Amino acid sequence: MKSSAVEIIFGWDSEETQDKMIFHGDRQEVERYLQAVDEIQRSDDYDVIQIAMSRLQLEFRNILISHTNYPFPSHRLYRIIEEGKQEWKIRWPRAWLFALNRFGATSSPKRHVDELLRFASISFNEIRAVPSYAVNDLRRIAERMISSGYLCQCIDVYASIRKSVFDVAFQRLEIDDSRLGQLDLNAKIHCWIKAAEVCFRTMFSNEKKLCEQIFNGVETFISDACFMETAKAPAIQLLNFVDTTCTTLTSSPDNLFKILELHRALESLMPQIHLLFRSESVRVVAAEVLSRLAEAARETLSQFENNVLIDSSKGVSDGAVHPLTKYVMKYISLISEYYKVSLSKLIVSKPSSILDNKDLDFVEEEEWISFLDMHLVWIIEILQFKLVDKSRQYKKESLSHMFIMNNVHYIFKWLRRPSCVDFEEPYLDPRQALPRYLLRDIVGDAYLKKLTRKFKKAAIGYKKTTRGKNSWPELFCQQCFDMHILEFAKLVGANRYSYAWEKVGNNDLLQSKSNKQIKNLKFMVEN
Repeated sequence: MKSSAVEIIFGWDSEETQDKMIFHGDRQEVERYLQAVDEIQRSDDYDVIQIAMSRLQLEFRNILISHTNYPFPSHRLYRIIEEGKQEWKIRWPRAWLFALNRFGATSSPKRHVDELLRFASISFNEIRAVPSYAVNDLRRIAERMISSGYLCQCIDVYASIRKSVFDVAFQRLEIDDSRLGQLDLNAKIHCWIKAAEVCFRTMFSNEKKLCEQIFNGVETFISDACFMETAKAPAIQLLNFVDTTCTTLTSSPDNLFKILELHRALESLMPQIHLLFRSESVRVVAAEVLSRLAEAARETLSQFENNVLIDSSKGVSDGAVHPLTKYVMKYISLISEYYKVSLSKLIVSKPSSILDNKDLDFVEEEEWISFLDMHLVWIIEILQFKLVDKSRQYKKESLSHMFIMNNVHYIFKWLRRPSCVDFEEPYLDPRQALPRYLLRDIVGDAYLKKLTRKFKKAAIGYKKTTRGKNSWPELFCQQCFDMHILEFAKLVGANRYSYAWEKVGNNDLLQSKSNKQIKNLKFMVEN
């Protein structure tokens, strides 16, 4: 019986069979060879066992190669891109580019955006799993290799083949090192978020299942070891990208939203990472990267506060709304509407600059439910402090008061508005959508009344400085055209207001306003 088994083993070690594969042929021949291996393993003929193991190692490798389906073949990818492109254009770019366009950053070139469109609509169900009959063959080979002491060789073969799947996936998901070097930062972040979702939720998960199917029949720890050997390096490569990018992002306050998107994406993946990787190595790296993202968010918000505080730009010449006011209000509105939940968990202390600035009258309110609320109100306070400072640059006292009115009204308008932006939320998955929080819910009615008092004070000051002077054209050509005109009319007197309106009604500066606006304004004042 042993001699027959030896003949079978040697028969598949000849020159005639070196280009043939046992498991690609007749199934009866497969059974004959495996039975021969079982017989040889019961003997002490290590030379024959070594020959048999070499053949099984070759068969194991060949089966893996034959049934390893590299993700996203080009012809299917093109079709999938075209089918999903329109839906993708509607959602993510509009939301993401809001921050870029509002805060002076540069959006990705069109070619990069087009590249990113593919990720939203790829059907990952098209990544075929290794068929069950092939898994069964791999398991039977692995059992025999491991029982003969060839565990390391078996794992090495498996990992070397399966790692190539992730290499190709990273290339086609555009997150390999060479591709990332060619993309700008916004495109890189898009790529990473989508790639991380794909890898941790789909590819790593499928890989772990495959390891369990092949090796759990032998020992559980073997399947874990094999999975770690295959997936650990790609997982850490993904995490290292975020770690490296984090340092770059802290260079500008405008990058806060990119940091929060990365933090949100990684935080949502942490349960999956803990489920997949029993080894502490990947878990620890992920936790450390998440912690550094949180610290980067805190540092960036603090940098934004400081930038507002040290802003040295001059007031606009005509007393209109200052660019700093627009920038700050849109910035904090975006935080409150789309990132408050994420950022509230990261901001765990009061603004440090409060203690360093005794000139600012800042009262801590008990109703603020988070430190982030305190930071946002503190930023508004800093802004108003800077606006008062800029108003002193005007030679005309009336222009100084008008500057305060315009800017306070702009702040008031943004605090009261129902929504700071009218696009869909910037979430990759609608199921991840978070509740919106408006600025007016954060500051409260008491703060709005405080702003109203500031506006009235400036309006009264304007009235005093323009008494007996016909300076209404100056007022109407400013951004304050859309302010609460009835409130203002009560302060300066509706009759005088109506008279002044008639006096300047033919002024060229007013002709740019639509006739409907002018008629509505005149009607409001006279009635």
